[in-house]
Amino acid sequence: MTRNQQNDQVGDGKSPPIGPSPEGLRDGVDQACRMPAEKAGTFKALPGLRTLQLAAHSAPKEPSPGSCLQRLWLSFFFDGTGNNLDADAGTLKHSNVARLYNAHAPEDKTRGIYRIYIPGVGTYFKEVGDDGGGKLGLVMGRMGDRRLDWALSQFDKLLKPHLARANSPSNRIVEVNIAAFGFSRGAALARAFVNRVISQRADVGDEGWRLRAGGAPLHVRFMGLFDTVASVGMGLSSNTTDPGAAYFGGGKWSMQVRLNAPKYKDTLPSELAFAPEGKSGADPAPGYADGHQAWGGELAIPRAVEEVQHFVAAHEFRNSFPLDSVWVAADGHIDVVDHFHEVVYPGAHSDVGGGYRPGEGGRSPDALEKLSQIPLNCMYEAALARGVPLLPKTAWMEANALDFDVGTALHEHFNYYLSKLPSTTSLGDSINSQMRLYYAWRFASIRRKAAGDRSEAQRVSQARQQYSAEAKALKAQLEQLEKADSEAERAHSLAIARRQAYIQSQYGNPRLDLREYDASIKLAEARRAATRNRYLSEKAKADALPDMSTLHEAISMYDRQLLEDVKAIRRVYAETGWLGGAPRTELRKELRPHYRALMDAYEDEYIHNRGLKDEKIFAFFEHYVHDSLSGFATDATLPSDPRVIYLGGDEKYRYARREAVPETHERQYASVRRDALVEDA
Repeated sequence: MTRNQQNDQVGDGKSPPIGPSPEGLRDGVDQACRMPAEKAGTFKALPGLRTLQLAAHSAPKEPSPGSCLQRLWLSFFFDGTGNNLDADAGTLKHSNVARLYNAHAPEDKTRGIYRIYIPGVGTYFKEVGDDGGGKLGLVMGRMGDRRLDWALSQFDKLLKPHLARANSPSNRIVEVNIAAFGFSRGAALARAFVNRVISQRADVGDEGWRLRAGGAPLHVRFMGLFDTVASVGMGLSSNTTDPGAAYFGGGKWSMQVRLNAPKYKDTLPSELAFAPEGKSGADPAPGYADGHQAWGGELAIPRAVEEVQHFVAAHEFRNSFPLDSVWVAADGHIDVVDHFHEVVYPGAHSDVGGGYRPGEGGRSPDALEKLSQIPLNCMYEAALARGVPLLPKTAWMEANALDFDVGTALHEHFNYYLSKLPSTTSLGDSINSQMRLYYAWRFASIRRKAAGDRSEAQRVSQARQQYSAEAKALKAQLEQLEKADSEAERAHSLAIARRQAYIQSQYGNPRLDLREYDASIKLAEARRAATRNRYLSEKAKADALPDMSTLHEAISMYDRQLLEDVKAIRRVYAETGWLGGAPRTELRKELRPHYRALMDAYEDEYIHNRGLKDEKIFAFFEHYVHDSLSGFATDATLPSDPRVIYLGGDEKYRYARREAVPETHERQYASVRRDALVEDA
């Protein structure tokens, strides 16, 4: 996700936390072994001719030549929170949803093909009255309902002329096909939209869904989702984030309150890390707030949707960004659907869904080297294969090619990274295996920085200077546009006042002629609307600029906190007691799966000196995977927290399966000197 419309958050900072709430949300059952997930496959972009063949083969059958039968296709693109095509495209930070929209066949009324783009919540969207300036859109998903209503109104509007034509039997509608794409809250909106279309515009019969208006068959052919995050209403992070601390001190104060307030004692790393027999289920933000209020509770995808591709971020773990899986838990069981695919990709939230500017966060400055380019291409190919009327590469404009191109270095690093991952079949195992590599890199990076490596700091500084210069230039432009908007507003008010004064001066005159005054008011209204639109459009561009002014300090803060977290965990099983005696090595067996990955990485680096030595893996994280927590730095998320995952609703997923480890392995890691616990690096 991108910079929000308030100009006071960073990077993916789209869901600032709100006040804490009473605890009460139940934990989900342990479904790690039955919650399927796929590891992203080795990447190889399809050549242009192959995409042309795929499009021709997969497209729905057209009515025969000379036939007046209608076959319609409507594709809806719901952008992520803070993502806006008009504001973002000029700086190459537009999301994968926006890029797929641009690659879709344009509107063709004759063939019945339509594409509908819905800007992300928290951004300027004139059609629904969202000026993009309210924090409620960013915090609670405000105006999401208006976007859903608008999308439904577009569905009705576009169908209307075709339904009128279908009054003649020779022009009947053979079928109506829908595709829905979304990222982050936009993915949640896409899921809610499909549910509303089905519940409000269709009926279910023996042969599937049919439109209530006209009775034509309705098919939801494809859903392309990037890392669904609902966070509607009271979000998950509000369970452990003090609003005052977040407002005045951001992530630093929020973490300190969580670490020191008695009511949050159960969320300390030393408490979360252990469970009898290492049972999974650590919950860093317990409580009743879950972000599934209003439309956020309409996420369960009907089985009759013909294909779902959900691309999940392996390295996202902020409490404000819990994942909503496509799987649904019912009565302690997972409803597995063969044509639903949950695929885990490396990277943070916007490394999967797009929305980072080249160079943002100190990562690769090359637009072709953004990690999000790979899931973008994979989603394009999956949608094309399902018949979504995307343009084959042979029909792309230059801008489309730039949107989708993948750099050689990224291509090589991505495939090399995948080659180092173990085979996994569940969502929890897949995330934990990738977090194990992430922590190995993170600890190696911390140690290198302590030894004097300033490469990351230099990259961050260079990007910060560039964005600061752009912000200064945009500020000057905005001041002029705001001045023009204020003048237009005054002119409109003056036109109204003149009309009112004339009416008063002609009191009792039965022949008042207000046409000139009304025309003047109408002209002033049009001018004000135009100046307001220009101002808000440019303001959206300014607000979309990354603010990296405190990123380096945030990275250092979370580095220090991560070391404190692991040391607190190790003290449980590696320190001697007050009266001496051996460390409690048997307790290491009780580490939950996520924390086992964390502690294995730490002890490999600092205790056994056999940490990450693979420079290609190190480079992969350094140049491609964004530090979304440091870019956000707002809620009480600890850098050792696991990500919270919901199973299609309010039920949390305890991940992942714990594999047996020989007892000698436990002793090897636990039998260490006490002074190793306080090593600073």
